[in-house]
Amino acid sequence: MSYQIIRYREDLKNQWDDFIANSGNGTFLHRRDYMDYHANRFDDFSLMIFKDNTLISTLPAHRVGTQLIAHNGLTYSDFIFDKRLRIAPQIDLINAAFDFLLNQGFTDFSVKTIPSFFHSQPNASSLYLYHRMQGYLSEIKPFFVLHTNNYQLNKDRKKNLKRIQKQNLSISDELKYLDNYWQIVSKNLLQTHKTQPVHTLEEIQLLTQKFPEQIKLLTIFNQTGMLGGALLFIINKVIHFQYINADPNADKSAIDLLIFHIIERYKKDFNLISFGSSSAGEQGLNSGLTYWKESFGCKILNQYSYKIKLQNRSLLNSIMQ
Repeated sequence: MSYQIIRYREDLKNQWDDFIANSGNGTFLHRRDYMDYHANRFDDFSLMIFKDNTLISTLPAHRVGTQLIAHNGLTYSDFIFDKRLRIAPQIDLINAAFDFLLNQGFTDFSVKTIPSFFHSQPNASSLYLYHRMQGYLSEIKPFFVLHTNNYQLNKDRKKNLKRIQKQNLSISDELKYLDNYWQIVSKNLLQTHKTQPVHTLEEIQLLTQKFPEQIKLLTIFNQTGMLGGALLFIINKVIHFQYINADPNADKSAIDLLIFHIIERYKKDFNLISFGSSSAGEQGLNSGLTYWKESFGCKILNQYSYKIKLQNRSLLNSIMQ
């Protein structure tokens, strides 16, 4: 089966974005306005895969030496498939893409797969194919996810909410407070981890302008000022907390109230809310964060990362019997 494989070019932006919007596993993070806000940090080598002049797959990726990485500037990336594509043509196009990459001088492929709960049409076929190619499972990253139709707060959250609801607090969804909120985010990360947010204020302001329907800010106040907030990414039918932070001098129960407000506000239209990961890397899970997320009723759903030798593409040929 013949495929045309080309590197992404700027003049193909609209075609790329239209494909992502109608794919089975792409999200707004794979649209070029999101990928390219930090394009200067990466040597982009994204692929577009055509069959009979029809775009059937994209691969958001960048190059590091002889390794193709999908895509370290994103929380997740992988082959994005046309939602109508069956497993047999997926096998064929990955085989063809790996052959193309070998001819371009690449030797290895690294991927942080897209958790299936973010898909518009869940499909874990790539996990199976990477396993069959003897891919090395380099990381399993836990995401704490809340099912909004049957969640249950534990006694600590209920107690905190009962107490904090007696105070005169207000909640806003206005983006004009983003600057103030980012000061809290930056202060917390500096004090706790001696680091800065993944996004600068200027970058997150740009992204909120580019994606006003997908990125929302909710903040909580008392009479003296902001107590904290949450930056939400709306990823297909999932609410994802990209950042949750409280002012270090504020009552942390205010964040409990904000999160409860967000759950109740969105549960009618969204079945899942992702609280993100509580991973402490090789050290395991952050016990405090894990307990806090589980106290809302979260359960673990995993993201899988693989490292694959491109030459192992030949192992795909024996899958379909």
